[in-house]
Amino acid sequence: MQAVLKAVLAFLDAISVYSGRIFAYLSIPVIVIIMVEVIGRYMFNNPFVWAHESMTFISAYVYMLGGGYVLLQRSHIGVDILIKKFSVRGQAIINIFASAFFFIYIYFLGRATLQFATTSLRIMETSGTPWNPPVYPIKIALMVAIVLIFLAGVANLIRDLNIAVTGKEDLEHGSEY
Repeated sequence: MQAVLKAVLAFLDAISVYSGRIFAYLSIPVIVIIMVEVIGRYMFNNPFVWAHESMTFISAYVYMLGGGYVLLQRSHIGVDILIKKFSVRGQAIINIFASAFFFIYIYFLGRATLQFATTSLRIMETSGTPWNPPVYPIKIALMVAIVLIFLAGVANLIRDLNIAVTGKEDLEHGSEY
């Protein structure tokens, strides 16, 4: 059973780790766009109509699609001051309880986002600004982000259940973590 759990976790971890690393590279075009905009605006007095929106959209991809990686690392915002007072098993039990709320939230967020994304794609929604880029890719990316976050949540729940039952942290993240 442990071998199966380790294989499942290795697969889930790989999805979160590699997607997080890949989408982190989208920060580079954001930096380039900001530099181009600053140079155009302040050196040549010629701002670009597409720059701000492009930077915002690409940053949204980074933030959303990196969410699974952040959750897997448990680097998201939490109230650690309370949970750190418990044993490792106690922390796992608290995390399991919190996971119930997490999965309920992900379910409703996913349902609403699916509706927004399909509507946006159906009408080929655009931003409505002078540049007017399509918005539906961002809404589709949000659906992908929810799936990535869900998978990282499943991996964390498996680890917490294992700790709660065995009292051991023997399903640690793989070497690629």
